[in-house]
Amino acid sequence: MLASAAAAAIVWVAAFVVPGGRGLDASAMQAFTGVARPPLTPSIEGAAALADPLPFVLGAITLVVLALVRRRLVMAAIVALILVGANLMTQALKPALAELRIIELNATHFYPGSWPSGHSTAAMSLALCLVLVVGPRLRSLAALLGAGYAIAVGYALVALGWHLPSDVFGGYLVAATFTLLGTAAIAALEARRPAWTPRQAAAVSPRALVWTTAVALGLSGLAAAVRAPGMTWSAVGHPTALAAGVGIGMLGLGLTGGLALVLRR
Repeated sequence: MLASAAAAAIVWVAAFVVPGGRGLDASAMQAFTGVARPPLTPSIEGAAALADPLPFVLGAITLVVLALVRRRLVMAAIVALILVGANLMTQALKPALAELRIIELNATHFYPGSWPSGHSTAAMSLALCLVLVVGPRLRSLAALLGAGYAIAVGYALVALGWHLPSDVFGGYLVAATFTLLGTAAIAALEARRPAWTPRQAAAVSPRALVWTTAVALGLSGLAAAVRAPGMTWSAVGHPTALAAGVGIGMLGLGLTGGLALVLRR
């Protein structure tokens, strides 16, 4: 929890305080926006919309219901608190840390209070809570699917020019901080429940997560090798954009996969 909060602070300092940080952030986003061209634009906008308020509320209700179906009443309550708390915190941080950033693309874009990204917070909080509420046998799959969802939203936001990469990193880390805090609360409140059995432990072995992560990376590489109509690969040849893209992907996988590894039941 403290590590993710500290990481969020480091991202903010790097993007707003460190000399050259803003320029690198803007440069990465400029390269990404070359991807969002017709006929791909509607699909990319659709990916970003997966974290809009209505999908978020429906996803939150589904996760709470899943926890109730598993008879994890404490978990159901805390998952609701995680989802509400993380996203309220992001909305509070936006104006509190607002500082004008001006990016020149095809037109001048102003980013006065975009850190952290609300859509990224919403997507990652749903992804992490999915990992939290499913049973041990489905946790590796949930980590993979959750990461794919959050990463897709993050990429879409940057490609559309709605957010800078640092905004996405910040949103992910705010969600992770609240989820880890909630996970610790669940563990403390459910401490009297039966101990974790060896059979359950085998269901969430690190090997399973490694294989699912490898499959995800392999599929991502295959998708990148297929040239879609209207696609431009300028971001791939841009070192800063490539680093930002890899960073978003690795952080998304690392957060969901790491949570899957530490959960016991």
